[in-house]
Amino acid sequence: MGARDEWDVLFKRDDLTVSEIRKASREPLKPGEVRLAVERFGLTANNATYARFGDDSVIAFWRAFPGPQGYGRVPIWGFARVEESSHPDIAEGSRYFGYMPMSTHHVVAAEPMARGFIDTTAQRDFLHPWYRTYELVGEPEPLDDRWALLHPVYPAAFNLADFLERQAALGARSVLITSASSKVAIGLVEEMAARQIPLQTVGLTADRHTAFVQSLDLYDTVAPYGALPSLTVAEPTVFVDLTGDPSRRIAVCERFKSELCQTVLVGFTHSTATVLPPPGLAGPEPQVFFTPAIEMETIAEEGADSYYTRYAKSERRFVEYTQSWLDVRGGRGPEAIIDSFRSLLAGEQPPDASRVLRP
Repeated sequence: MGARDEWDVLFKRDDLTVSEIRKASREPLKPGEVRLAVERFGLTANNATYARFGDDSVIAFWRAFPGPQGYGRVPIWGFARVEESSHPDIAEGSRYFGYMPMSTHHVVAAEPMARGFIDTTAQRDFLHPWYRTYELVGEPEPLDDRWALLHPVYPAAFNLADFLERQAALGARSVLITSASSKVAIGLVEEMAARQIPLQTVGLTADRHTAFVQSLDLYDTVAPYGALPSLTVAEPTVFVDLTGDPSRRIAVCERFKSELCQTVLVGFTHSTATVLPPPGLAGPEPQVFFTPAIEMETIAEEGADSYYTRYAKSERRFVEYTQSWLDVRGGRGPEAIIDSFRSLLAGEQPPDASRVLRP
């Protein structure tokens, strides 16, 4: 397709190996709407989660950006510029970061708010406001590809660090983290080190990722999943699961049922993940850590200015730190987007490399 064509990348909802590129129609804007031209976006495990759980009764991500019968547009996070505006308070040419489909363009009904605007389109009312908020950002800077990848996932790491800081104050002595090679996990332990949170960090990861995680020199202990039966931890310990895999959750909780003081379910990095926790997990009652809600609660308690100041300082440090280990690879056009997403779904993306795509 030509550079000026407008298109959507579509994936078959019940078979993600099937995809299409379809020309998109341009409808006139209604009052209050803005048309965003997608600039760039990152691909992480989050995007695979959105597609795999797209029809789940709890999450239903396919509803956000519907496509033709049987198809959907995978949600992504990235930078976009206002190409056309029918809202008097949102200027054409202004630049935002937010939640969009795999498309060249995205139209939203915008309502200005502090730090940007919120999408009030009825189709997306079911989404938490966190997903409907577009942050006003400046002009491109050299680290923007890394921001595109990390800005959607770092809030989980930062808010988990707040949680673990409180657990350390209550007497916890260690934290056991699955999917230790994931960006959320790495961001978490890096933030813990920066804050000097007095918890021993134990990372569990796949055999093929063990050497990489060890090379980061962030965790006190790194072990493959197969070493779980012989692994020891300093108790009381907090279990932070990022895999979403029922068998992993059951195995860890059973192994350390006497040592655990908290079980926190956060992510879905594994293709075998399920939305709801498996019933009857040993140890403490698991809590689902839904980052958007946790972050909003923290802002309400602490105040927006204080929270965002803390957050921005930590996130910038982490983004800069990733230059030492994360290889950001580019791509342009719908074919590159499809190929990159298929590679992500197949588990072919190594933990030290990620893709940032441009339409």
